[in-house]
Amino acid sequence: MTEPQLSDANTSTAAHAPEFAFDPRDPWTQTFQRALERANLHGKRIYEVGIGTGANAAFLLTICGAARVSGSDLDPRMADLSAHNVLTLAPSAAHRFQPVHGAVSLIDTPEALAEVEQADVVIGCLPQVACPGDPRFEAFRNAHRTKLGVAADVREDDHIAHYYPWADFEEFPFNTVGLGLNEALLRRLRACAPRAEVILNFGARVGVPVLCDMFEANGYRPEKLQSQIVEQHAGTDISFFVALEKALGGTGFDEAFNCAFYRDAAGAEPLTARAAQAMMDADPQAAIYHEVCTIRGTPV
Repeated sequence: MTEPQLSDANTSTAAHAPEFAFDPRDPWTQTFQRALERANLHGKRIYEVGIGTGANAAFLLTICGAARVSGSDLDPRMADLSAHNVLTLAPSAAHRFQPVHGAVSLIDTPEALAEVEQADVVIGCLPQVACPGDPRFEAFRNAHRTKLGVAADVREDDHIAHYYPWADFEEFPFNTVGLGLNEALLRRLRACAPRAEVILNFGARVGVPVLCDMFEANGYRPEKLQSQIVEQHAGTDISFFVALEKALGGTGFDEAFNCAFYRDAAGAEPLTARAAQAMMDADPQAAIYHEVCTIRGTPV
């Protein structure tokens, strides 16, 4: 039986992708999968944090030649859905896929930890936008007189995939720039799988140098595997990034740090978050762009 091809434009077109999950054909997934192709994953054991529809799992098993793929998701619906999709997309490799059932925050269940401890590489694409209803985020935003974007407080069916509870990750220094969930994962992996590489996909709205600083601060040597400029999703709130820039005003850091948005699809005309928000306020249909990139962290 010929297995479906899972590269570029036709990636995972046969997979079931419900409205509450990310579209496996979107630019974020394309960036991630091109990076995974470059990462030399043949014969390796992979664990995905946020298994989603299983599109990456099928890709890893067939295109990348992974020896075994396991993974978990905060959304408990994803384990069965991903198993169904891997069986559909990669039937001869489906026996090498092991979803972890239940609602798993990061890798924080015994079954997830047992799988991670055996992994050569851990991958993920985790939210970097705080939940609009988070009380600490709301207080931070209000302190800097930053309004939520239009409809940003409407919780859609896919809110699990879009937001993280900011207050739950305040102990992590990089939470101050919206990376608390990602830093928490790096800390946990250093404790339970210190030899595993980490490959994470980011919306680089705080800038790639800040992302690399986070890896280095947590004991990983960063390497950017893949990137592209994508259009900011119309439903994504950027008030956090606006408030972050305002918070740095007058501190001496404001000249060295601005969030990385763009006016154009080539990424040639940079915008601060404040300028991007002003454009969207003036024209809700205005196209705003930012970089999506995939970074590999090698344990130091």
